[in-house]
Amino acid sequence: MTFGILCNIRSFWLGAHYSSYNKRLCLNLFPCVTLWVCAPGGNQPKKEYR
Repeated sequence: MTFGILCNIRSFWLGAHYSSYNKRLCLNLFPCVTLWVCAPGGNQPKKEYR
């Protein structure tokens, strides 16, 4: 199980989201700050640069 924090100006929302494909739970307690947890075999979030 892995976990981390992701800061992204585009994630201006509050709440939780689970992805069964990525086996990952994302939780935004504060706007633009995401706490994520991946189950074994899950995919970590990748930072997109545009």
